[in-house]
Amino acid sequence: MQRRPLALILASCVFLFSPLNLIYQFLHGEKFNSVDWLLTGLLPLGLCVGLLRVNRIAWYTLFGFVFLWGVRDLHGLQSPAGNLTQVLLHLFVYALSLTYFINPRIKRLYFDPKLQWWRTKKRYETHGPAIIQCGTKTHYPTLKNISEGGCFLETPHIQDQAEQIVITIPLPSPIPESSLRLRGEVRWVSSKPEKMGMGIQFLNLSKEDRFNLKKFVAQH
Repeated sequence: MQRRPLALILASCVFLFSPLNLIYQFLHGEKFNSVDWLLTGLLPLGLCVGLLRVNRIAWYTLFGFVFLWGVRDLHGLQSPAGNLTQVLLHLFVYALSLTYFINPRIKRLYFDPKLQWWRTKKRYETHGPAIIQCGTKTHYPTLKNISEGGCFLETPHIQDQAEQIVITIPLPSPIPESSLRLRGEVRWVSSKPEKMGMGIQFLNLSKEDRFNLKKFVAQH
């Protein structure tokens, strides 16, 4: 799956209600001050964009926005033109959104970029040789899959998470270089007998390495 959850998109777009309603009222002759444009137009629009981009700052901003809207609605009820139905509608809509975004599974998407699968490079299955150097030790894992951003190495010689290693991958003849020598970081490890190995993220690729890697990945 390479797309954001549909529910996340819909919950984020709920915050377009306020700016669209503001524009509708403005086109029908109502006047608004700068605070109205900021609180009802720009802030919810920015919040919608931030939530769609799965930005952790937007996740925090969500609570401030709902609080400000609550204060605004309660203040509006004190005026003769106060509309209780509209206030209840706002409360319902934003309470529904808050319930979704504070769900632990959704919250983790905003705080752990590794869980944002739609931003990861597509991986391709392989079954080829590789060489890794971990300090003074050399191991010969099997390259099980690869993307332009990383790979999975099947090996019993598992390194610690966040440790940096050097990976050498032999390249087929159509590619000018005979091998790729890349620096990578261990992002996750698997000790399961049926899938023992390490997930590696490539680091600081040169322009030439990136070009050769892209050609290698394209062949799969």
